[in-house]
Amino acid sequence: MLISDLVAIPRLRLRFLSGGEHARRPIRWAYTTDLLRPERYLRGGELVLTGMMWRSAAADSETFVRALVAGGAACLGAGTALGDVPPDLVEACRRHDLPLVEVPAETSFGAVTEEVTRSLTRRRLSDLARNRDRSRRLVAELAGGTGLAEVLAAAAREAGVAAWVLSSTGHTVAAAGPALAAAERELLARRYLAAEGFPHRVELPAEPGAARPVTLLPVRTRDTHPLAGWFLACSGDHTGWSEEARDAVAELVSFAVLARGRDEERAVVDARHTEGLPRLLAAQRFDEVAELLRTSGRAEGPGPARAYVVLSAALLPEPRPLGLARRIVAELVAGWPGTVVTQDGGEDAVLAIVPVPAGGGAGREAERLRAALSAGARVLESGLRERRLVVGVAATARETAALRGAAVEARHARRLADLRGGRAR
Repeated sequence: MLISDLVAIPRLRLRFLSGGEHARRPIRWAYTTDLLRPERYLRGGELVLTGMMWRSAAADSETFVRALVAGGAACLGAGTALGDVPPDLVEACRRHDLPLVEVPAETSFGAVTEEVTRSLTRRRLSDLARNRDRSRRLVAELAGGTGLAEVLAAAAREAGVAAWVLSSTGHTVAAAGPALAAAERELLARRYLAAEGFPHRVELPAEPGAARPVTLLPVRTRDTHPLAGWFLACSGDHTGWSEEARDAVAELVSFAVLARGRDEERAVVDARHTEGLPRLLAAQRFDEVAELLRTSGRAEGPGPARAYVVLSAALLPEPRPLGLARRIVAELVAGWPGTVVTQDGGEDAVLAIVPVPAGGGAGREAERLRAALSAGARVLESGLRERRLVVGVAATARETAALRGAAVEARHARRLADLRGGRAR
């Protein structure tokens, strides 16, 4: 509601005494007080109504108005039931650029507050209806196959925030804002994994002596686990958000939850489809291995020639949540399309086969993968607590027939990593 909207209501008979040029300033709420220093009770944007019982001397007007400005008040409404509004109050409001409205004796503060509440309630209901319709449309788009990035961008734009959906390793799932540097994403992921509760405020380093506040919220599904989950990072400090902003951010989280649930369902289907891969490798049935890799990797057409990097991983010690190691590894290799992650047969571990370009670039891509695995594992240390993640990586396999030996090499490297100790090796 604007100040001008309130003043325009005939039955209230309000009039500006100063600050009429700010008539289009919005009012968030109405608050009545006769305290001399009420700033601690203000949140910003209030129409403050007062009977001026705090005034015992002219100097009190300066103290009172300064307190209102410090608290972020939008406007002052002064009642005249005890006499005219004194010139010192008018001058103090003019000096501090605070609009001052006279409330005549025949108009109660209750009537003014009722009009403010009625207007804000109407707007709130209208916003809810509009947001509900928009939310239904975006949910339908997401369910119909639209990517999370497109839906997140539309919702974040409406909410007026920058938002990023990140994985537990700091990988960007979707973004609706400026790209975050790798160090920033990893910092956010570490703080997410170490957080004791949510929403959780984090400050990203900016210019020297400055910082950017970011709020973290978990993306929780039925089978969620922090080590293999997603979280939402939103620009701004949640402690200063309005109710509307909180609702908008909650909607962003709900979209991410839908997308994550869809992703987890697909991962379960893929895991069932590839559970026979270690047996096929052991039996040297490489034609079937090649076909399984092609179909499981969601490749379209024959594609370019490929080499492979095989890794073996385990989460220690027992007992551990079923399938958690597989889900963690899937997040570690999320940046490599076509990767197959499966339980390693009789081994109490996970086997992953990562396709890389064949030829001269295979070695460089394999090194990039190793660096990413190492960085992701370091990030996960914040959430491992009493557990350990051990990973072994084999040399690049140049053809499908070499995958059996690469799997053996990766398992051996994992066992050596286990002997070296440390939370993530």
